[in-house]
This record gives sequence, C-alpha cells and structure tokens, in this order.
Amino acid sequence: MASVPLPTTPAPRFVFLRLVTAFWRQEARCLVCPKTPRLDGAVALVTGGNAGIGLETCRGLLERGARVIMAVRDQDKAAEACARLRAVEGRDLPLEHRVLDLSDLDSVAACARGLEAERIDVFVANAGVWPRAHGLSPQGHEIAFATNVLGHHLLLRLLEPRLGPGARVVLVTGDIYCLASACTSDYRYRGSLGGMLAYCRSKLGTLWEVAVWQARHVEWRVVAVHPGVVASGLGGRAPGRSGLSCARGAQTSLFAATQPDVPPGAYLHNTLGLVRLPKRDPALDRAKAAELWERCEELCAPWLGVGGA
Repeated sequence: MASVPLPTTPAPRFVFLRLVTAFWRQEARCLVCPKTPRLDGAVALVTGGNAGIGLETCRGLLERGARVIMAVRDQDKAAEACARLRAVEGRDLPLEHRVLDLSDLDSVAACARGLEAERIDVFVANAGVWPRAHGLSPQGHEIAFATNVLGHHLLLRLLEPRLGPGARVVLVTGDIYCLASACTSDYRYRGSLGGMLAYCRSKLGTLWEVAVWQARHVEWRVVAVHPGVVASGLGGRAPGRSGLSCARGAQTSLFAATQPDVPPGAYLHNTLGLVRLPKRDPALDRAKAAELWERCEELCAPWLGVGGA
C-alpha cells in the first residue's frame, strides 16, 4: 500500500505566529485521511463519540471496518448518535455505546470494568471540555483537568492490559496549549478567559501524557493530534463559519489511528503534518511531564490500588 507523504514542519517560535499559522488557510491545507488500510477485526474505543469530531471519528473508523465502542456520558445522546449513523451507514454497523463521565473517576472505573473482556486496538481520547466558569469534579479537581487529563489517564491505565503490541493511542490536544506553561489539578480562575486558560493547560498536559505513555509502552504507537480550529461548539460557543467542519476536523485523528508512517510519540497537526517543536517549547519539558504523571497516579491511586503501578 502506498503511504501518504507527511511533511515535517518546524513550529514557529512565537506564540502569536504559531496560532496564526495553524489557522491560516486551514481548509485548503488540512490533512485528508486515506480510506486504507482497512481495520477489519479491530476494536476502537472513542471517548466523546456522540457529537462533533468524536462522532465523525467513529464514522471514519466504522467506514474502515472497525468495531467501534462509543464511550459517552449522556446515554440518550449516545443512542441518538448511533441511530443517526445507522440511518446513513446501515443497520448492521458494529457500533455500541457505554457510559463514561470522564470528570468522575468512579464512572471511569465502572466503564473500564465493563470493558475488561475487550481487546482494544485503537484508543481515541477525544472527549474534552472548555469551561465557561470555574468548576470542580466530583472528586474536587478543576473540571478541565479532571475531564481532559485525569479521566483519560485513569481510563487508559485501567485498560492498559487490554491494549497489545501495535495498539494505536490517539490523544486529542490543540495548538492553543502553547499559551500555557503548567497543568495542575487545583487551578483556580474567574470568567471565560480563565476557562480558556484552563483548557490550554489541560491540552499541554495531554502532550505531556503522550510523552510518558510512549516511553512506558514502546510497543504502542501513541500520537498527539491537533485537529484544527473546528466549528464544533466547544465551550458553549455557537459553531461558526471560521472553523473546519467536524468531518474535516476528524481527519487528523483518523490519520493517527490508521496510517503506517505516523511515528510513535509524534505530534500530528492538521495543517503542518509532523510538527518539530522548538527547544524551549513547554510540551518538551520532560521534568514537568514526569511530575504530571506522578500527580495523576497519586490522584488515581484509590482506583488503581494503593500506590498505582
């Protein structure tokens, strides 16, 4: 099978230029994932798969032959999403949905228990929140951190034995992370700007998680993806004309989940391809990545067993 050539692009050093470069002409420059290779026989788990980029990621994986498990907080919305997919793609789609509230570690653990009999070949950490006001999870952690970072950390830790050699692990981040320099469980803020910064911090944490997961499992292919600026309504904002469609936004996740030439530990960008980060980029701070991992392990210890693993 012929592979799709991926550019390797140095990220601009200056934050403003970085953000403009990511947004500029993204519709024309966005990656388009090929329909091959097929994923027949593979099992894919997609968090937040009932809407937006997640729904289109599920559609793309189904089109390639995977059996898809949609992990979603609202089961009514999940059932509606599955019905919409079946109405278009066919009644016999190998598609199901499970309960998952990433902000609540009890829900995460329950979801993982329900998947103990599964072999997971593709794990897409797609779900995320952009808070409009400060909020706390049921366990008392800042809500963007709890949902975007900690919930995915625990879910993947609990499902670790279910992912074998060659598994694809795709964590959705965003280039807006470059506005942050820290990711902590206790960040406090006011107003919409604070909510944006909480989101940025969580997306930096996602990149740190990719680095540690890839070092921990060299037999997996762990990839961070920037899907683009997508008109998905994230953070309660109405979808606008300036963003990509959700179908286009899903292409980078699908590319990371399926294509043979995406290297382990890569940061795959919807317009820049494989991103080469500048030396002082916060995503490359391995000391802070290790600190975040240890903090997540500490917070998840009651659900992992004392001390984690």
